[in-house]
Amino acid sequence: MANTKLEKKQTPEEIIDADADRWLETFSIFVHDLESPIASLKYLLKLIEEGQFNYEKPLHKSLTQASRIALERSESILYDIMAVAKSKQNGIPVSLTNVVPGPIIQESVDLVLGSAVGNNIDIVYDSSMTDVSVVSDPKLLRRMLDNLLFNAIRHTPSGKKIDVYAEKGRSCLFIHIKDSGEGLGDIDPSLLFEKFGQVELRRQGKHRGVGLGLYFCKLAATGMGGTVMADDHPDGGAVFSIKLKKGKG
Repeated sequence: MANTKLEKKQTPEEIIDADADRWLETFSIFVHDLESPIASLKYLLKLIEEGQFNYEKPLHKSLTQASRIALERSESILYDIMAVAKSKQNGIPVSLTNVVPGPIIQESVDLVLGSAVGNNIDIVYDSSMTDVSVVSDPKLLRRMLDNLLFNAIRHTPSGKKIDVYAEKGRSCLFIHIKDSGEGLGDIDPSLLFEKFGQVELRRQGKHRGVGLGLYFCKLAATGMGGTVMADDHPDGGAVFSIKLKKGKG
């Protein structure tokens, strides 16, 4: 007679605890994503406080624009938190559409300008391959790019640059963000995007992420039918890539 393995039934307390953990994870991801727009605002406020801000300077005018984007991004995230709470369904909501990613990428590059300038880092964005329609949720794509750019800034030395560019595949588009840091080395790329991956890397004396940011990127990419990857770049540094399906039109 075949052995039948009985599954242990969860107690009401265990069910409540598991549900609470899922809600905590959802809201922790949303709150974490406020970090990038807040960081962008800090540099502009620093210039104002030190009496160095001059709207006539092109860079300072750009920082003002970046701060406006940061406020709009923060407002959008807060509205999303409220929407999830009202829906009583935890997790990351996904709304797919066909979108040309070029302007979205540019907006994220503009958003992190304050953090980049504050760390003496140049961001070079090549928009030549970003005119292809992809299947995406624009809000999620923006938040993914914000996280990956902020992560690149954290791992790029002062005086160096970050390259942002795209590559067309047969049925997909790759969006690449390459930093000028030390690269991944012996870090297992798959660990970077796991929920507890950063905890494990810190235990090993390594660190290559921003907590829940990369885990969110994995959830968002999966929800959009794509993937997110990381690898060492042949020219040095690490490159994080978003792979999205090509859309219609």
